[in-house]
Amino acid sequence: MKLTALERQLAPFLAVQACLSTLVGFGAVLVYADAGMAATVHYTLLMLTVTMAGTVLAYTSGRRWRIDARPLVRAAFGVPGLLLWWADGQPVVLAVAVGGFLGLSWGARLWIELSVLDDTGRDGYAAHATVLSVVVSLLTTLVASLWLTFWGDERGAASLYGLYAGVALLGLAVAPRHLPDTPPLRLHAPLAVLRQREFVACLPLFLLESGLLGIGMVMSASGAIEALGKASHYGWVATVATLAGAIALYALRHRRQAHNRDGWMGLACLGITAAHALLGASAWLPALYVLHLLLHAVTLPFWLASEQVLNQRTLDIHGALADRIVAREATLWFFRVTMLTGFWFAARQASPAWVLATGAGLMCAAALLEYAVGRAWLRHVPAGPAATAPSAADG
Repeated sequence: MKLTALERQLAPFLAVQACLSTLVGFGAVLVYADAGMAATVHYTLLMLTVTMAGTVLAYTSGRRWRIDARPLVRAAFGVPGLLLWWADGQPVVLAVAVGGFLGLSWGARLWIELSVLDDTGRDGYAAHATVLSVVVSLLTTLVASLWLTFWGDERGAASLYGLYAGVALLGLAVAPRHLPDTPPLRLHAPLAVLRQREFVACLPLFLLESGLLGIGMVMSASGAIEALGKASHYGWVATVATLAGAIALYALRHRRQAHNRDGWMGLACLGITAAHALLGASAWLPALYVLHLLLHAVTLPFWLASEQVLNQRTLDIHGALADRIVAREATLWFFRVTMLTGFWFAARQASPAWVLATGAGLMCAAALLEYAVGRAWLRHVPAGPAATAPSAADG
């Protein structure tokens, strides 16, 4: 796989980001195993809130200190590198560590990608970046599974968090050195973005793409413990599943281009919808959770690559780049927290099987609707003024 200069520059950052991102799944499973569904919902709500706050605060600070993406990357790895040593049995600490990492790292990644990529280069970049992320995720999940199998879930959790903290500190030392130059972060008028007609038109897509993220995290953790019993068992199944996804994505890495975006998204939608259906059915036949993980891992990289291109297109509107990103992240947070809170309020007295089946059904419907909206968006919404270069206001 021949990488572009930009992809080589970003490879250390993307690799460490992918490694630490596997803690999102393991963390929720470990919290569920230790304290149940209610604690997992509270953990997820806090984690999502910290994620949004990390991005918004980082972009806001750029107006005063004129920083670029490098300090965000350092902070993204510094937060988990500091906090994860004390995360065992402390869902609040874990939520702040994971949420801080996600908010800051994705804030930096969006800033870099939207500053240096044009619309025609997004598909190839998304495919290559996703291949790298999947391979690193596979290796990390394998190591974490071996670790939990050897030490057991209870004894191994604390040291596993320590391993992740060590990786974060390694990323802190290495990743910022290779990043491309980007304009300084500068927040101008994010509220003006919210009032744009083009941004309002994106709201249905934002709701479908991200509104059920929190529900999906809780459902996955619930299904893993109910079906497999231990986080280590989840890790082994996830390892095999991720390997299948890596092979499929690598084999087809050259097939994705700007002209066939909606076709790839349609195929990925079929796989994701079937995977969600298997998750719901596992409430009655737990063995189906294994099939859910396998199918989900095979199709998720293709789905994420489609969503990455689609999300970048939604930001091809007027306004400073920082304003557009902050407006989007705040909107996504509102949808995620509102949907998860409403779902939990409605389902908190129901049986775990009913909660799992209902949540999976919602995710199936959301994936199908997202494809319908995204297909229309990719076909009929032209690339906006920000598609080929950063907004002049960012300079």
